[in-house]
Amino acid sequence: LTMFVLRAKAKLRNATDEPRYGAILGLGGAAAASVLRACAGALPEAPYAKVDGESGTVIRLADAFGHPRYLWLTTPDTAIEALPRLRAALALGGNAAWRLASIHAGVPQITQPTQEQFVPQMVNYELLGGVNFKKGCYPGQEIVARSQYLGKLKRRMVLATLADAAARAGDEVYSVADPDQPSGMIVDAAPNGTGGADVLVEIKLAALEGDVRHGGAGGTKLDFLPLPYPIDAAADA
Repeated sequence: LTMFVLRAKAKLRNATDEPRYGAILGLGGAAAASVLRACAGALPEAPYAKVDGESGTVIRLADAFGHPRYLWLTTPDTAIEALPRLRAALALGGNAAWRLASIHAGVPQITQPTQEQFVPQMVNYELLGGVNFKKGCYPGQEIVARSQYLGKLKRRMVLATLADAAARAGDEVYSVADPDQPSGMIVDAAPNGTGGADVLVEIKLAALEGDVRHGGAGGTKLDFLPLPYPIDAAADA
């Protein structure tokens, strides 16, 4: 990551072995705020804000399913002590459940199959506060700025569901009206508990009004769902 710290008053260090960060817990849902407040104290009020306290650091993430999500960085002993209270108030989930929540929050996770496939605007990073166009210096900045100020965005990331649990990041999607070339790519996918998958898919905006399929024009149909933030106005930027 040090290659991205350019002309900034920022220092990076590996905190993996620091005891106060020995346990990382992800919490979300209707009861998450109240039970975490009882365990860790004060909570950040806005997404991507943090609060440092005696029981560790709490970072609020983007909301999902209409409820806040948090990361709690604390010591292993504190986490073990809090587990009975957390389990009594919240259902225990795994990585797939956490990824599903991030997908419904509209927050992309770029992994090996999707590296170097998108500019930030294609996956809505500027809508999430992930790009600052007034400061900073990073590889590809000129292309990103040109897309923002000089062109009309023709591609965006949207939320969809499909009856195919095998959908994976990097899979291409196709418009039935234009079956010879892909209309987009799945950015992230997770099982949705009903035998299918919910996905974030980067796609041509023109294809959203039509029939879009996974893997080819004869594949499983994608049904589009609303994101928790608007993309319509930004698409004309």
